[in-house]
Amino acid sequence: MESQDQCLEFIYGRRYIKLRWNPQMTSEEMVIDAIDSLGKIFLEYFSATFINFVNELGRIVSIDTIVFSNISPIYIRAPDAEKNINPCYSEIVDIRTHKFETKQFFVIKNCKLVEENKTEIKEISWSEIEKHKKRNDCWIVLNSKVYNITDYIKRHPGGDVILKSAGKDGTLLFNQHHPWVYPDAIMKNAYLGIAKK
Repeated sequence: MESQDQCLEFIYGRRYIKLRWNPQMTSEEMVIDAIDSLGKIFLEYFSATFINFVNELGRIVSIDTIVFSNISPIYIRAPDAEKNINPCYSEIVDIRTHKFETKQFFVIKNCKLVEENKTEIKEISWSEIEKHKKRNDCWIVLNSKVYNITDYIKRHPGGDVILKSAGKDGTLLFNQHHPWVYPDAIMKNAYLGIAKK
């Protein structure tokens, strides 16, 4: 029965892939192999040399830890991605073409997060973003997402270096200092919208 199934959600942008299995028919080693297969799909999707699985605290976690500690949701990070940089508008369209070796797995593809159904994605112009570059009114852009970090500045572990990206795209600087951190995990309440192209 589905109520007995276990699930893990892998979030990329504002979409997720759900891996579901029956624990009575599926060993932990089989789940690890399935997550490894999903990782290869993400590598191809992002054209990246590596990806990170990140928990809600922004820390990288291993596949073993995900399975044995039942960590979910997991955020997908591809620090050196060459495509699909803004996955808010992209989705993995060919997930069904990837076959798992066992029939115990059910993969739900291209699902929207609940939050996406409740709120419309707001586009913010660069001229508006550039106005907010002071300590008491500070916005930054990370991976095309706009955040109001005014209240976060005083908690930032790196101090005032974060102000170098005030009113600008801080993605490069962010990834130079902590590519393992997923911004949404630590600043989800500061999210404002998407920088208009």
